[in-house]
Amino acid sequence: MGNQMCKYGLDELMEVIDVFNVSEKSAAKIRAILTEETPEPNAGNFFRYYNPRSKTVEFEKQFAAHTGCKYALAVNSGTSALISALVAAGIGPGDEVIVPAYTFFASVSAVVVAKAVPVIVDIDESLTLSPEAIEKAVTPRTKAILPVHMLGLPSRMDSITEIAKKHKLAVIEDTAQACGGTYRGRYLGTWGDFGCISLDAYKVIGSGEGGVVMTNDEWLYTRAQSYHDTAACWRPDRYGRERKEGELFCGENYRMSELEAAVALAQLRKLDWIISTCRRNARILKDNIQLPAGVKWTEVCDPDGICGYTLPLLFEDKEFSIRAQNAGVVGGNAGDATRGVRNWHMAWHWEHIIGLKSATKEGCPFTCPHVKELKRYTADSWPVTKDIIHRTGVIGVSQFDTEEAMLNAAKRITEGLAKC
Repeated sequence: MGNQMCKYGLDELMEVIDVFNVSEKSAAKIRAILTEETPEPNAGNFFRYYNPRSKTVEFEKQFAAHTGCKYALAVNSGTSALISALVAAGIGPGDEVIVPAYTFFASVSAVVVAKAVPVIVDIDESLTLSPEAIEKAVTPRTKAILPVHMLGLPSRMDSITEIAKKHKLAVIEDTAQACGGTYRGRYLGTWGDFGCISLDAYKVIGSGEGGVVMTNDEWLYTRAQSYHDTAACWRPDRYGRERKEGELFCGENYRMSELEAAVALAQLRKLDWIISTCRRNARILKDNIQLPAGVKWTEVCDPDGICGYTLPLLFEDKEFSIRAQNAGVVGGNAGDATRGVRNWHMAWHWEHIIGLKSATKEGCPFTCPHVKELKRYTADSWPVTKDIIHRTGVIGVSQFDTEEAMLNAAKRITEGLAKC
């Protein structure tokens, strides 16, 4: 194997620095300074279990402390976080998991990868899962509810957890788009049995790729650890026998690397600033935009808990929304409504599920003998969600915008809406 301690060094570090588009002159100065350094033994090891000063472990501890959850498990993506949580919760063949018709397809794909069946239900005007739709969808085969905090907007977690308690269901929060958001003072992701964060480059904070599994249950944490690392490397005695039934089973490799964790740590330190600044800017916009007749602000389950990087509007009809989007006044899904753009955030485009598609001809998990009643869908199965989405416009908000920029944007949007 050779000496792995010196596997990574200055050359690799300079490539990482180059990602930030540092000038050749500055890069040369950095190289000259670092050339004088004598690396510590084991320096530059990017595998969390062999690094005595693991950035991944540090990130997990700091993330748990920041959000108030007992356990945080760093993984390589938000999708991996969802799959690990589903498996850890015991979700499997024949089980049904309720998911919203408005979410990125990864939420639904994770259910199928866990060998379960997604039951897709409508949202309400909060752009999140409708509690009424959840109640109607519960069957004896339902094992979990998977609420999604879309666009940084909190779901109705008190109602959802109440329904889950009533029917003895697990709650796995898809908090991919809402890291740092809250509901009634509690961080999103800490209401359910699991919370799953994405650290994709386009999320609230990001490490390029990455994710976090949050839980307060030690056993669920143990099982999530097992699945994310083939039930081997993480264990106190990695070669020891199973300590408790359900601890050992075949898993995946969803580990986070030390490089991703280092970036995630730096991003986590900025989270409060990002959220507070986005909320401030969203509030300035909302206070200064004059809405014309036929437009209202989207209902928000907890206005104080939004992440603030989006400010959604609800138009009285699809045509009004499309005019505003085509004029560039707001963002939204005009392409889906007018040009048939296949946006993977909408259930009517999920042909994978509508067509019961799978990687092999056997058709699992849809054809699994454990599946007693399989609900079939068409592109028209979610009229409520489709109507809401086609009437929704979104104003993007950045933490880098100044108050003056927000006031100018508010004036521009006010004038633009009046002309639509």
